[in-house]
Amino acid sequence: MKSHDCYTAKEAFTFPLICLVCLAFNIYWGCSDVWPIGAIVGISFFGIFTSVYVFKYFRFGRDFLRIDADGIIYKEWSKTTTLRWSEIAKCTVCYRLSSGGGILFYRVLDITLLSGAKRPKSIYIGLSGKYCRNKSVITAIEQFGSSEVYDSQTSQSNNKYVAKILFAILIGIIIIFAYSILTET
Repeated sequence: MKSHDCYTAKEAFTFPLICLVCLAFNIYWGCSDVWPIGAIVGISFFGIFTSVYVFKYFRFGRDFLRIDADGIIYKEWSKTTTLRWSEIAKCTVCYRLSSGGGILFYRVLDITLLSGAKRPKSIYIGLSGKYCRNKSVITAIEQFGSSEVYDSQTSQSNNKYVAKILFAILIGIIIIFAYSILTET
C-alpha cells in the first residue's frame, strides 16, 4: 500500500488460506471415507497451523512494514520496532538462502545499524510473507531515507549469487534428467 507520506506492506494471507483449504479437504476426506489415518493426520497437522494463525490474528493482528519520513517501523507478532533514519547505516533488499522449510530462498530487508562496536548490528525483516515488491520497498527507502541509505551494490551482488545458485540447480536437474533418459535406451 503506497501513500504520499508513508509506504506500508502488510502481511499476506496466502499461507493461512492454503492451510485452511487443506484442513477443509482433510475434513471432507475423513467424512467421505470413514476416517482414514491420512485424513486424521492431515486434520491434526493443518488444524494446528490454522489455529495458531487464528490466535495470532485475533491476539496480535497482522504483521507490517512501514517506511516513512521518521524511519522504518515493523511489527512481527506482538513486537513493534521503530528504527529512526539517524540509527540506520544502510539498507539492502536481497534474497537469503533458507535453512529449512518449503522454500529455497526468501526475501529480506537487511538493515545495518550505526554502532560503535567492531561488528555492525544487522536486522533482517522478512519480505516474503508481505504484500510488497522489492522495487516498491527500494523506492520507498530512497524516497524517505535518501539514496545514500540504500546500498544497491550489495543488493545486486547478493542477487547475482542467488541467480548463480539457481542456475547450478537447474543445470544439475537437466543433467540428471538427461542421464535418466540415456540410461533407459
